[in-house]
Amino acid sequence: MLYYIRERHAFFQRHAFHTKKYVYFGCVVFLCLAMSGCGKSGEWEKHMVEETVYVEGLEKDYTFLFLTDTHVIIPNEDASPQEAENEAARMPMFVPESGISSAEQFPEWVRYANEVKVDAVLLGGDVIDTPSPSNLEWLAGQLAGLDMPYLYVNGNHDWTYPWEYMTQSGQETYLPLLQPLMGGNTAIHSLDLGELVLVGIDDSSNQVNEEVFPAYEEILREGRPMVVVAHVPFMTQSVLGKAKEVWSSPVVIGAGNYGGVYPNDTSEKFVSLTTAADSPVELVLAGHVHFYDKDVIEGERNVLQLVGGPGFQGQAILIHMTGKK
Repeated sequence: MLYYIRERHAFFQRHAFHTKKYVYFGCVVFLCLAMSGCGKSGEWEKHMVEETVYVEGLEKDYTFLFLTDTHVIIPNEDASPQEAENEAARMPMFVPESGISSAEQFPEWVRYANEVKVDAVLLGGDVIDTPSPSNLEWLAGQLAGLDMPYLYVNGNHDWTYPWEYMTQSGQETYLPLLQPLMGGNTAIHSLDLGELVLVGIDDSSNQVNEEVFPAYEEILREGRPMVVVAHVPFMTQSVLGKAKEVWSSPVVIGAGNYGGVYPNDTSEKFVSLTTAADSPVELVLAGHVHFYDKDVIEGERNVLQLVGGPGFQGQAILIHMTGKK
């Protein structure tokens, strides 16, 4: 497998912005993963955004691959007519111009993660489009091929079908199927890297799941630098503006008066804790909106939020975290 990075002068970007303690740098690069050799039929061009986050006091350097919204559909041989019709209708939505489906792309990301030797793979939800047996079996098999740990959070599609969207029965029937991939807890789970902790939380219903507490508060009290992985983004000026242009319904948590989702008490509590003056959260990752975004969640302390573009279009974020300036 040939990996190489190509700069495109019309698209290459480099920018930086500052908070009190940190400087963040980002650049956009294109990664070509040749399914049968670059420049030949089957070439698959990836749009990779690389971000570096400086965290005061961090002793080691870390690299994470963040991938979200691949919406993989593996045809289910035992599908009902309703399921088969849904698969046939939605599958073309997640095949980019290259003709290489998200199901074909994903193994290449696994190979890439193993080749680069990232410290962890972070998955921001909607990796699969429904909780069908074939999708779940495929997902478990793919994640088993990683040479490093992963942190997976569920999106609104991972555990729902269109005809049973966000229903109580759907939550009781399908959400538990994801527990083996999430440390047995779909509301909150974590990956402990010693001086750094990665925390996955469920906000797939457009509100933070109340079951994230009190575990989230306990992790915050430890005071170690934290990365939070969610599915639905939290309101920032940038992501709200873009979402209003792209989507006709609210798709970010916060600023209900301005087109976002009115947060309930649980979501407000989560954001307040995350942006508190003494919060150790350094980075929030999200997906859901199918475009890349970078901005800060405002509070007593501004917290960087990176929103990943759609994985089915070959987009991902490579994140470097370091204490070295």
